[in-house]
Order: sequence, then C-alpha cells, then structure tokens
Amino acid sequence: MQPEVVIYTTPTCQYCPAAKRWLQDHGVAYTEYDVSRDPVRATEMYRLTGQGAVPVIRVGGQVMVGFDPLQLAKLLPNAGNGNGGSAAAEKLSLRMAAQSLTPEKAEELGLPAPFGVVVGPVHKGGPADAAGLREGDVIVGIGGYTLQNLSQLQGVVAARRPGDSIKLRVWREGTEKEVTVEFPRPEPDAVAEPATPQAG
Repeated sequence: MQPEVVIYTTPTCQYCPAAKRWLQDHGVAYTEYDVSRDPVRATEMYRLTGQGAVPVIRVGGQVMVGFDPLQLAKLLPNAGNGNGGSAAAEKLSLRMAAQSLTPEKAEELGLPAPFGVVVGPVHKGGPADAAGLREGDVIVGIGGYTLQNLSQLQGVVAARRPGDSIKLRVWREGTEKEVTVEFPRPEPDAVAEPATPQAG
C-alpha cells in the first residue's frame, strides 16, 4: 500500500511543478498544500524541516527537501505500477556530457561558489546545441534558482516532456547569460522509425 504523500509548494517555486509531474506520471496520489496561502501548513513545514525552502515532500514518515527523482523512486518503490504510471514515457536528454562543478574548477573560472554543472562535449543537433550551449560553459542556474549539481539538473530534465522548455543561466568567459533549451515534439512521420542508439 502506498504511504501517504504530501507536497508543500508555493506558486513561484521552480521545482514544484516538476515534482508534482513526477508524482502524477508515476501514478502516485498526493495532497498538495500551498504554504504561501496556508499559514498552518507553512508552520507544519517549518517544523518538519527547520527551513522555508520548497518543495518539501513527505512520504509516510520520511521528509525530503527539494525535488530529487532518484530519492523519490527509493521512497516510493512501487511508483509507476499504478494506473497513471509512465514507464514507457519518452526520456528526454540535453544531448551533452556534463559533470558537477568542483571547488577547484569554480576557483579556476572565478565563480564565487562551487555550485553548477560544467558542460562537456555537446552533440550536434541536440537540444543543448540548438540552445547555443558550448563545451566549457557552466550552467549556474535554472530560471531564478541556483543549480546545485548534475543530479539536480537531471531531475529537472527528467520531469520535462516533449514540447517543454527550460531557461538556464550560463557562465561563459566571465559573464552570465541566459539560454532557453527546448525539447521538440517528435515529427509524426518519425514516431514509427526505429531509434538509433547514441551515447549520452
């Protein structure tokens, strides 16, 4: 039996829609509380976590701050087996290599903190290439939020669907710029074609 799932959100939260979409796509029933409008639930959330960051997801007696699909899958091992599961859903990819920013690399590039993702080789014609990302760029934010590491970026991408987009803040050669990555919907004629396996 699925444990009770509660998610605390705000309307301006960057990762809340991604977290809710993951739960929906995996057939997980949940209760949502908007803590910006419900002071009782806001107090409850503070008591659980000691902070005001959202989303906060409570699975039974376990509490998770932020959206981490790998951790959610561990907390909800039966997710995806119900009527709403999307095990066959297309997995999106930025089509690029990447790694979490290290303190040494942050210092080398003159970044104030070791938060972000270093872009590796970019596959020509993929979403990252189309957005103008280059090898050596550092993705430092998603929308108005700081990007912590590669797993966080992977979680945000995993929650997207064809036709969605992501606004990324990128550090390049000492300046910050914003790019929009779009995940195109497949062409109707291409849906039935066999996929060509590719790395990345």
